[in-house]
Amino acid sequence: MHKLQGINIVIASGSEQIQQCLQEAFQRYGAIVCLCDYLNLDFVKRLEAISDKAEVILIDMDDSYEDSDEALDRLLERIDLPILFHDNDFDDIQDPQQECGFSEPAINKLAIKLAELARSNQLETTQETEDEQTLERSDSYDGSETIKQKAHKELEFPVDELSQITQELLAQNEELAAEIAQEKQQSLENEPTLELDDTEQLQAAQISNAADGDRADNVWVLGASIGGPEAVKRFLARIPVELPVAFVLAQHLGEGFVSLLATQLDRISCFKVKEAQAGDVLKHGEVIVVPIEQRMILDEQGQVKFLDEKWKGHYKPSIDSVIKDVCTSYKERAGVIIFSGMGADGVLASQKFAEQYQGNIWAQNSDTCVVSSMPDSVRKANLVSYSGSPEALALKIAMHYMGKDAYIN
Repeated sequence: MHKLQGINIVIASGSEQIQQCLQEAFQRYGAIVCLCDYLNLDFVKRLEAISDKAEVILIDMDDSYEDSDEALDRLLERIDLPILFHDNDFDDIQDPQQECGFSEPAINKLAIKLAELARSNQLETTQETEDEQTLERSDSYDGSETIKQKAHKELEFPVDELSQITQELLAQNEELAAEIAQEKQQSLENEPTLELDDTEQLQAAQISNAADGDRADNVWVLGASIGGPEAVKRFLARIPVELPVAFVLAQHLGEGFVSLLATQLDRISCFKVKEAQAGDVLKHGEVIVVPIEQRMILDEQGQVKFLDEKWKGHYKPSIDSVIKDVCTSYKERAGVIIFSGMGADGVLASQKFAEQYQGNIWAQNSDTCVVSSMPDSVRKANLVSYSGSPEALALKIAMHYMGKDAYIN
């Protein structure tokens, strides 16, 4: 039996040649191609009409997608189907002799992934149906509150003045910069200071000195976009100082806001949060914020290096590029957490990371996101092993490295 026998597939690509190439190839593998076209709002509308028949979506992320961001966001928001994102730049099996660039091994690899996603979704759907039937039959279940709702209520988090400032950062409006800085200064003046006794100050200094001399062995990428500053703030506020990890924060922002974000996050975290500087060596207990204007990498020694080039693609910084660079250097010692955001930045490199190193890829749950399409995209690609609120993610990583008795105050 062919790998995709009887599986209903949807294909989106900005290239007519690639559309035709993929459609013909997958049909040879036994697939039924329900829809194959350019990714735009009309495509999403047509997909909604046949979503009950389709089983899996392949989106070819090429550079011709200049006006597809809105369509992709709409698709992630409205279509509840597993998605495989593909980009030739992340594919090590290419054939330049082929008109569309896909070699037969590459097509075979895509077919296997699509089949796995479709079957995984079928199993999840079956399990969800069985769970719903079990709940309906249960005498103790009164139907007044779903399990999902209970979890969400437990994870509620108050919105304070600081979170309002972080949300204003997302506007990326240069005219608001002075006003944001003024509000930040007011919040600093009104915020009560915590006074430590001499013993606590000495202990804090000892911990700081120890962390300062500890070159990072474990490095995690934090990828975030709209709603990200608040989510990352909540996450870092719950990270224990003893955690043997360093973080690289790739946050979509407007130019000029990186310093403000780093300063703001540094105030609430026991980790040192700072802008990335060329020559810095990443250490445990640190968070470096990736620059917007210039491409940055971390070498195998954890040293920050700037390249004489811009970030590739529509997003700055490119979360995909940051994940790819960090995971190439740190391999099994790397990890990824995708927070609130719009679009699908990060999913391509996460796929590669999962394939090569079976690394940890976690994501913020939809209920606690301002916009959930970015973490949803890695979930739909069947890459996420754990989802939770920012606070739950902090507890999860603490337990991962420090055991079940890890304490987060």
